Amino acid sequence: MATANTGLGRFQSLWRRNLIEAAIDDSVDIHRGLLQRYREPERLYHSIEHIEHCLNQFDQCKSLADNADALELAIWFHDAILVSGRRDNEARSAELYLELSRDVQTESTRQLVNRLIMATLHDGSSLNDADSCLMVDIDLSSFGLPWEEFLRDSLNLRAENPQLNDNDYFLHQTGFQRSLLARPRFFQSDYFHDRLEAQARENLERYFEYIDNQD
Repeated sequence: MATANTGLGRFQSLWRRNLIEAAIDDSVDIHRGLLQRYREPERLYHSIEHIEHCLNQFDQCKSLADNADALELAIWFHDAILVSGRRDNEARSAELYLELSRDVQTESTRQLVNRLIMATLHDGSSLNDADSCLMVDIDLSSFGLPWEEFLRDSLNLRAENPQLNDNDYFLHQTGFQRSLLARPRFFQSDYFHDRLEAQARENLERYFEYIDNQD
């Protein structure tokens, strides 16, 4: 069930204030479609709860954004498409947003939201502005949760990938996680770095030990 943060009222207000003049408002149908996607039964981590978490984080730092509406739109759409095992989920999520926003939002807004969604590939290639850094940090902010919540999310993420055996999954996942740890800063923005950096690093080191102990 959607809370006030992921309910129609919030999304509709966001969508409507970014419509160009005389554009048709399809926000009710778009919101319904997003909720249906985020409630797909195979989504155990990339669910409506993840969007709720990201929006909660956004609300705490939106004053730091250059374009808060574009950042919020990117949060709503960044995991809209999820097919386990595919590597183009972010690109397909961005394509969905671009399709739904065609002819109803300005091209500058559309391209900015597209770029912010693609920043969640977490390959470092799009982190050339403050809003991209905030987008990446918001998406990764669950790494800085208390250990029990972090472990719950990690187990849910593992369960989203049943096509992989444990060895293949953990090889890929810990490789990604170690690449994050190898960065000079896990979180790119000062806001998230100051609040969550130490906890995120502690969680990952503890998680690697947890995995080793499962053998």
